[in-house]
Amino acid sequence: MDECSYSEFLCQHECVNQPGSYFCSCPPGYVLLDDHRSCQDIDECEHRNHTCSLQQSCYNLQGGFKCVDPIRCEEPYIRISDNRCMCPAENPGCRDQPFTIVYRDMDVVSGRSVPADIFQMQATTRYPGAYYIFQIKSGNEGREFYMRQTGPISATLVMTRPIKGPRELQLDLEMVTVNTVINFRGSSIIRLRVYVSQYPF
Repeated sequence: MDECSYSEFLCQHECVNQPGSYFCSCPPGYVLLDDHRSCQDIDECEHRNHTCSLQQSCYNLQGGFKCVDPIRCEEPYIRISDNRCMCPAENPGCRDQPFTIVYRDMDVVSGRSVPADIFQMQATTRYPGAYYIFQIKSGNEGREFYMRQTGPISATLVMTRPIKGPRELQLDLEMVTVNTVINFRGSSIIRLRVYVSQYPF
């Protein structure tokens, strides 16, 4: 009897029939849990089971890992921390550029149900007379995301369409600060890399 043909819910990933029984298997990068049907991600970064160089940082993904190179700040930006570039105000080339670019990484599973709030963004300082505009500046050509303002100083990135993996996206999320009192307008960017896994678990 082929138990696997009776139900697709016996195993989270793959059902393997054998004489008188069946067993579940998981794709590489996952381990079978004690319930003998569910798959759980193996954290290669935590177990040091990766191929990243000493200069790179290991970022765990569902079913794998990513070796992330150190950020390089392009002129006229200067690096001020591991994930932040700043454009010095005294540099004339910075006049129309975002003040800071902050790099962030995140992963989502393939085909995640939508709509889903996946990332939060907010101003760290609030100036009198200032208001904030949040928008996706680039990377949303497929219109899978939108920014929902959740308060005077915060917004949430919402995934509106399920994305099939494996895929890698890069979104520039912009926070524009407008101060009508001192006639000031400036912006900062979060450069968000989204890694979409191959499987929905």
